[in-house]
Amino acid sequence: MAKRPSRDPGAPKRNLSAYLLYQNAMREQFKALNPGMTFGQLAKYTSAMYAELPPTEKEAWGARAEADKARYLHELASYVPPPGYDSKGDAIISPLTTKSGRKGKPEKDVNAPKRNMSAYLLYQNAMRDQFKRENPGMTFGQLAKYTSHMYRNLTPEEKATWVARSQQDKARYDAEIAAYVPPPGHDARGVLIEDHRPRKRNKRGPKDPAAPKRPSGAYVFFTNDMRPKVLQEYPGIKFVELGKVLGERWRSLTPEQKKRYEELAAEDKVRFQMEMQQYTANQQAQQPPPPVPVPQVVAPQQHLPPPVMSEAHHHYYADPNAAYAAQYAHDPYAQHAQYHTA
Repeated sequence: MAKRPSRDPGAPKRNLSAYLLYQNAMREQFKALNPGMTFGQLAKYTSAMYAELPPTEKEAWGARAEADKARYLHELASYVPPPGYDSKGDAIISPLTTKSGRKGKPEKDVNAPKRNMSAYLLYQNAMRDQFKRENPGMTFGQLAKYTSHMYRNLTPEEKATWVARSQQDKARYDAEIAAYVPPPGHDARGVLIEDHRPRKRNKRGPKDPAAPKRPSGAYVFFTNDMRPKVLQEYPGIKFVELGKVLGERWRSLTPEQKKRYEELAAEDKVRFQMEMQQYTANQQAQQPPPPVPVPQVVAPQQHLPPPVMSEAHHHYYADPNAAYAAQYAHDPYAQHAQYHTA
């Protein structure tokens, strides 16, 4: 059975912003002008070119975006979604697996209460659009780093405001989750119980404690260095949000800043290879030697004495004709009768 797509193919195409319209229109031209640029470099170049447009040209792209938005709203007004899709054509329950086959986010009841947010995430969501307008040429990573910097520089009174909002959001979530009645097959938070079944893991033997520790990547060295600083900046931050902040700061690093951690990762890889060679040699030395094959002893051939024969046998084997003649010497007719009988 084919999987249902996450979006209705017949749904109206969503409208694009002024920048995306400009990006789509200029992509091929910028590629031709800069054939050696990577995807990321081309994106930065496009953003810089858009930021340097004169106001009249930006207004023209803004007018195109408004026209595209009007087109989308007009088509959406007459759109009738099929069963299983919402009014915009999105699947009500998104598929669990991604295109690569890996497990995605667990399915959740659409009516379940929305999780509460920390003070930093509330600030980030509230200021994102403003910071984008003030810094149109910034990449995603640079914008995240800028937002984090602005949050750290807030006055204690301003931070207290966002902390109070976070506490209010938590109280809202606690009250809603207390009154929430999950549908069949969902847990108390509205997540499908089936998605929380423990995964079957391959049975592996116990790891040798003497085996070398596997090498760490550049990002691991970065997180080990940055995690204490983030915990100091945001006391009480949740584990998931900590991972998001670390990921944003890693993406905002310049190649020169990442080089330090990449060098540490390269050194750790060399360390692992050397320790692995020594470990393999020790394992081979500790193995018992192969058993020595026992040579098979072949018994010498015994020379049996010749059989003892009687005197009559001796004469028979010595001269068979003489023995034959002696047998019938007393009755010459016996030989003749035996011949005819045969």
